[in-house]
Amino acid sequence: MSHQPITAASSSSSPAAYADAKAAVRALVFGQLAGLVVGPTVHALAEHGVLDRLAAAGAEGVDLTDLVREFGANRGYLQVALRLLTDIGWLTRRAEASAQPTHYTLTATGRVAVPLAPAAYAVVVPRLALTFSFPDVLAGTADAATVQAVENLLTEAMGVQLPVAAAGPDEALATEVAAQIRSHLAGLLVGPALVALARAGVLAALSTEPTAFAALPADPTGTRLLLQLLAPLGWLTFSADKTQVALTTDGQYAASIATSYGVTVSYLPTMVVVPELLFGNARLARFDTNGVETLVDRGMNVWGSGGAHTTYFRRIDEIIIELFNAPLNQQPRGICDMGCGDGTLLAHLYEVVRTRTKRGEQLQEHPLVIVGADFNKVARRVTRQTLKAAHIPHSEVIYGDINRPAQLAADLEKLGHDAHEFLHVRSFLDHNRVYAAPTGYVAGTRTAHSSGAFATLGDEVPADVLEENLVRHLRRWAPYTGRFGLLAVELHTLPPDRTAANLPRTPAVAYDGTHGYSDQYLVELPVFLACAKEAGLIADKRYQAQFPPSDLATVSINLFTNAR
Repeated sequence: MSHQPITAASSSSSPAAYADAKAAVRALVFGQLAGLVVGPTVHALAEHGVLDRLAAAGAEGVDLTDLVREFGANRGYLQVALRLLTDIGWLTRRAEASAQPTHYTLTATGRVAVPLAPAAYAVVVPRLALTFSFPDVLAGTADAATVQAVENLLTEAMGVQLPVAAAGPDEALATEVAAQIRSHLAGLLVGPALVALARAGVLAALSTEPTAFAALPADPTGTRLLLQLLAPLGWLTFSADKTQVALTTDGQYAASIATSYGVTVSYLPTMVVVPELLFGNARLARFDTNGVETLVDRGMNVWGSGGAHTTYFRRIDEIIIELFNAPLNQQPRGICDMGCGDGTLLAHLYEVVRTRTKRGEQLQEHPLVIVGADFNKVARRVTRQTLKAAHIPHSEVIYGDINRPAQLAADLEKLGHDAHEFLHVRSFLDHNRVYAAPTGYVAGTRTAHSSGAFATLGDEVPADVLEENLVRHLRRWAPYTGRFGLLAVELHTLPPDRTAANLPRTPAVAYDGTHGYSDQYLVELPVFLACAKEAGLIADKRYQAQFPPSDLATVSINLFTNAR
């Protein structure tokens, strides 16, 4: 696929052309994000012989149970891996009535990809942990051996050749598959490089005017090394003597959405251990002895989330303004954020109320109580700092478990607050609840509707069981949403055939990989709403929003109230 650069002329004279060009850049980004999860997955499946088994099976395909038995795989995570290959159009699956994927067959695209992809991914995936040193390379603190190892990796990756002519008689299909693989391969390096460059302030310091490497806020040698990855994408140009660099207009747009890479790249520690998750100890430790997460770079995750969620927060602002412009006797006493993270959302919402609503004009007489609740001790400490720095009075930060709303209500009561008097909010948390098998539920009782691949510590969670778990989870929250509601921002998956048909338009592949391997439970938006309704929560249509506003929606905003 070729991508025409965004030019100043196109951005000023033809808004439609400019929008199309930005969409082309996003298509590159989505392909690279997919590569961050597909590359390690394909490499692990190839190394253990699963791809050869699928190829040998031909049109007959292979049953999931047979693959688990033959390769000693962990069924839950193997489902995630095969789901990813279905997402990108390399596999089809035949599902039983339970909607669980049971039988997999290589597509025409997959038959071309299997001989091409493993050797390409093998150049990078075994050395993927080297990308963890990118920040040190930029800072000039990496030792010479590490810098040399990074340089060797980038040189070899950029020189990968794909023998398209030998991939089969359909040259057009082989060319298309090769472009997909190159995009995946680029993502494995461009993703962590762009995140490191953004967090070091390098991207912010660049412009369309030539900038000397010495003027950038990072080590010139390390900066030059990582920036070379962006030139083949048409995102920057070097001066003839290689002493200066400038972003193209495409590059400016890519730099402006660099946080889009942050969440996926934060899961690279998980991607490094994909072989172990698939074929080894699926219960490997998720935290070190100090309680720090080992499979997710949480700081990077928070950074990426904060930048990527700006669009959603604008819609939340509109809802908050309307709620707090209502008559006082129809307003919440406060806002409680379950899973408050670093407290940024709470501080932002308080500021919206203070500066943009009628309630904000009466805070002295009618204070707004702000409560942050989080499972994580570090998050609670940071939230306290955030709220203090924002000079927010009448605030509390307490322990909170999304699976235990009754405990939250009891803890609020101890502080003199009634949980029913709060607007409850949360962002991207319901899918990240700790899973517990629904007591007394008999698998197969429900008719499952989600196409998702779900696992907990490597074990399969059938879709019907997961949906029962979700209904029960939301039902526990229903009693506390009767008066002012639950404002939830949530992440969703898409049916794999829809994802495969729209790869340039959705980041769903990356979501399925990062969340599938980390025991998070993404369901499709219609499934989420149906489960909420069954749980007694009704979404107020006045406040509903989805992103994008189409059948490719992977993010939703809903204000739920108790239907009973």
